[in-house]
Amino acid sequence: MILEPGHWVGRGSYRAIDQTIGVQFEATIEVQENEQGLTAEIRAETNGKTAFDGIFLIVPDEYGTYSLTLRYDSFNLEGTAKLESVPHLAILWSDEADTYVTFSVFTLPDSHGVRGFVRHKGDLSTWELALQPRHQVVTGENIVSFDRRRRFNR
Repeated sequence: MILEPGHWVGRGSYRAIDQTIGVQFEATIEVQENEQGLTAEIRAETNGKTAFDGIFLIVPDEYGTYSLTLRYDSFNLEGTAKLESVPHLAILWSDEADTYVTFSVFTLPDSHGVRGFVRHKGDLSTWELALQPRHQVVTGENIVSFDRRRRFNR
């Protein structure tokens, strides 16, 4: 699976199919492994405001694929995914059959890409996202610089 446990950050956009200009967003994803599979907490912000805040549950099933559950606001989507080879493919749907989400995850030279479609009550949108692992910044007194131009006061 491409998206391993850890902290992921990215930028993307979404737009309605009948629009030409997309809305930019920034996303953070926290992927954690548990005894059943993976949990991914996803938050997307547009102009500093939360646009999406949901939890993905990813569990291997007995058929060699994965069962997906997306908990978002007051509804759940259930689905299935192929995550053992690239590109990863997934589809989710609501019990009421008024919401569908499909997406693929693939590798890019310096990141991972995600592209998908959402159909909710007749409205169709597309979205894309580039993700990278978020590196932790190490700070402290015992930091050694290998940059010859930088000198530390001792």
